[in-house]
Amino acid sequence: MIGTTGYLIIENNWTLLQAIWMTVITVTGVGYDDGDVSKAGKVFTTFLIIGGFGMYIYCITIATTFLVEGELASFFKHRRMMNAVEKLSNHYIVCGIGDTGVHVLDEMLKSEVSFVGIELDEERLDYLAETREFLYIHGDATDDDVLIRSGVERAKGLVACLSRDQDNLFVVISAKNLNPTLRIASKAVEHNSPDKLITAGADEVVLPDHIGGIRLASGILEPHLIDFITKMQEIRQTTRFAESIVQPESKLDGVTLRDSQIQEETGLVVIALRSKDGTYIYNPAGDWRIEAGDGLFIIAEPRQLQALDKLTGDPH
Repeated sequence: MIGTTGYLIIENNWTLLQAIWMTVITVTGVGYDDGDVSKAGKVFTTFLIIGGFGMYIYCITIATTFLVEGELASFFKHRRMMNAVEKLSNHYIVCGIGDTGVHVLDEMLKSEVSFVGIELDEERLDYLAETREFLYIHGDATDDDVLIRSGVERAKGLVACLSRDQDNLFVVISAKNLNPTLRIASKAVEHNSPDKLITAGADEVVLPDHIGGIRLASGILEPHLIDFITKMQEIRQTTRFAESIVQPESKLDGVTLRDSQIQEETGLVVIALRSKDGTYIYNPAGDWRIEAGDGLFIIAEPRQLQALDKLTGDPH
């Protein structure tokens, strides 16, 4: 526009087409002919060439800077994230952050525990990273190298919630092989899959459709109970169900529930107990003798849970 307007003003006898033609061949560097340009026109052409070339270089520089800085920012963000993952210990790993895994992710964030997510779908991962703050690895969770990068050998627990049972089975086998002490919870889609996943090494297998059906029925049959449990799970920073495991060095080891002074010192009531052999005792009697390895189930606020953990010696 500047070039065309300038030629029309300087070259009085030029048509609009001539002005446009001269501008195009000048700015693009073609230089087909000079179109009988006057001296003033040649001076203007000189500045037009310099200005056009400068604008071209400027645009290229801006575009290059945008691309390079974007790549560098992405690189450094990835590097910082991998450094943070490498420092994790006794953390959790969420394999697959799809329709089921995203709820696991949100629960981990509410509980404020250390964890890392693994997701193959880069577009979904970018969306989740924009809406949530968490450590993640872009990759295939069935790949041993990806599991190793996530710190599976140092991890405390792993959740396998990929969309296919065979992929979850592969993750369970690989993770258990890399860390035999790892506690694993896995999602199952088919009703014949849980036994296979447990045989492969999963400690807990959940059928989301089955759980959803039970929840729907309970919502009709016992709506107030379900509402009570839901509210407690949603507000994990306040009152919630929790377990504290009695350690061998705890002063509760060998003491009866009545003599434990749990209620007096913490204000908590033990509503259930899991003995070290895996048996659950609901509303345990006062003469129940607590032993190392027993898990005490309570409804507690964070402060109360910390007080109970001091008694049981549970490091959580």
